[in-house]
Amino acid sequence: MIVGIIGTGNMGSSLAECLSRRNVDTALYNRTRSRAEELGRRLGARVYDSPSELVENVEAAIAFVRDDHALRTVLFDIASRSGKNSQVVFINASTVTPSTSLEAMEILESRGIGYVEAPVFGSTSEAQECRLISMVSTKEYLLEKAMNILKLYSSQIHYLGQPPKAMVVKLALNNIALAVPAVLAESFMLLSSWGVELDVLRSVSQNTWIEPVLNRYWDRALGDSKPRFTVDNAGKDYSYIANALKHKGLPSFLSETISSLYLLAGRNGLGGKDYTQIVKYYLEIARRNQSFKG
Repeated sequence: MIVGIIGTGNMGSSLAECLSRRNVDTALYNRTRSRAEELGRRLGARVYDSPSELVENVEAAIAFVRDDHALRTVLFDIASRSGKNSQVVFINASTVTPSTSLEAMEILESRGIGYVEAPVFGSTSEAQECRLISMVSTKEYLLEKAMNILKLYSSQIHYLGQPPKAMVVKLALNNIALAVPAVLAESFMLLSSWGVELDVLRSVSQNTWIEPVLNRYWDRALGDSKPRFTVDNAGKDYSYIANALKHKGLPSFLSETISSLYLLAGRNGLGGKDYTQIVKYYLEIARRNQSFKG
C-alpha cells in the first residue's frame, strides 16, 4: 500500500514519521515543495508536484491542510486534473466546517474517489507515536478500506455514521479543549490587575477538580512551550464552530468571543506559537496596563 499525505505541516509531517516507522510506503505533497522535499529526503518518500498527481499514484491520500480554503484548493486541483479513480480513498483529517466537508464529498465522488471524513483528536506527539483518536464518517462501502488505513496511526477509531457527523464531533471537542487557555487568560488578568499573586490561585485550588486543570496548563502557558497546536489554528477552529452554529440558525456567542481572543493574539505575533501562550500574552497586557496606571 502507498499512502499519500497532502500537507506536510506540523501534523502531516508527524503523521509521515509515524507511517515511516510502520514501514508504509509514503508519498508527499505540500504547497511549499521545499518543505515536502526536506521531509521526503529524510523519510525516503516521493514528493509530487500537485495533489492530483499524488492521488493518481497512491491507494489512499490523507489530507492534513489548514482550513476550508486550503482544502478547496486541493479539491479543485484534483477535480480539474485527475481522471476517475475508483481505487483511491481520500481521507480528510483536516478540521474544516461541516458544510465544506460535504462539499468535499460531492466533488470527490464526481471523480469516482471515495471520501472519508476522519478528523483527529491529538497533536503532533500523538501523530508521531501513531496514537491519534480518529472520528470517522463515511459511506459504509468505504468503511473497511478506511479502517485498514486509520488503524496505522490511531489508538482509537470511532465510526459515527455519515458525513459530516465526525467533523461536528471534532469541533465540539475542540470547543471544550481550547476554551481552557482562554479562561485562564482572563483569570490571570483578573488576578494581576488586582494585585493578587498567580500562585494564590494554585494554592487555593488544591484538592479541587480545578487543580489538575491548572497543573496541565500552568507551565506550558507561562513558559516557552513547543507548538503542538497553534494560536492561529485555535482562532480558526472557533470561527468554524461559530460558522457551524450560525448555519443552523443558532447563537454562537462564546465561540465568536474566544475566536477573537485567539485571533487578536495571533495578529500580534503569536500566530505560530502554542495556543496556550495566549495566557502569557494577556497577562502581559494586564501588567502593562497596571504599570501605566501606576
